[in-house]
Amino acid sequence: MKRLLAFFIISALLFALSACGSDAPSTPLVDVGASPALSGADSVGSDAAAFNAENGKTPAVRVDDTAAAVYNGTEGITLYGAAAYTNTGDCPITIESAVFTFTAGGETFKHSFVPPLAEYAVLMPGETSFLTAWVPQASETALSAGMEVSLSVSLTPRRAEAARTLLLVDRLYLADNYPNFTTLSGRITCAGALGCEMNIIHIGFYDAEGTFLGAWYFTKNTLLEGEESKNFVVQMHGLPLDSLAERANSVSAIGFGFTL
Repeated sequence: MKRLLAFFIISALLFALSACGSDAPSTPLVDVGASPALSGADSVGSDAAAFNAENGKTPAVRVDDTAAAVYNGTEGITLYGAAAYTNTGDCPITIESAVFTFTAGGETFKHSFVPPLAEYAVLMPGETSFLTAWVPQASETALSAGMEVSLSVSLTPRRAEAARTLLLVDRLYLADNYPNFTTLSGRITCAGALGCEMNIIHIGFYDAEGTFLGAWYFTKNTLLEGEESKNFVVQMHGLPLDSLAERANSVSAIGFGFTL
């Protein structure tokens, strides 16, 4: 919750008038085409009974990839973990709970949590999204920045009972234009006729060999009308992936809108 609160506090800084400018490279690293195609139930305003009748009843999920790191964050030594996961069931799902188990320095560190705004992140069968966690350690920890760490992830899916507002994310640019973080810019489009006041965007990064490098998420209390597009810029503080613009070869993104 502390991480989520921090995102809301800085959210006013996340969107810019344009995805271009001095902070973005002249050509895109990747123009994302990985946002899912629209299904018949991508609007929050869809009838709940019809939504449930059109979909199955067996939630299932597969963890596709994980990435982890130990770094020196703003709260001291911090474990960073990320996972890519796919809905392998026959119905829309949300993630009810997640368990990230880190192994480093001969020790195991288990972190259980409910993903931020999980009730709005509805995945249709076959779609992929991402989860990210930051776990600050006690000051007397034996962990040190840069040490080798592995991660295993267990997810509990739940059948989604309501439709969603899907946000398409494309025109993504990565720029290593600051010493300690990478800048991400791009465009968000609200799919469907209904709009939203807030959103959560999940993004995964892959190298040229298809290796999962890590993930990031952000949110913004900005109004998006139906079919409207807005550009954004995000400074990814706390993402321990050095030279990400140079290392990343492809980016996958998915977003979900909601109104509180």
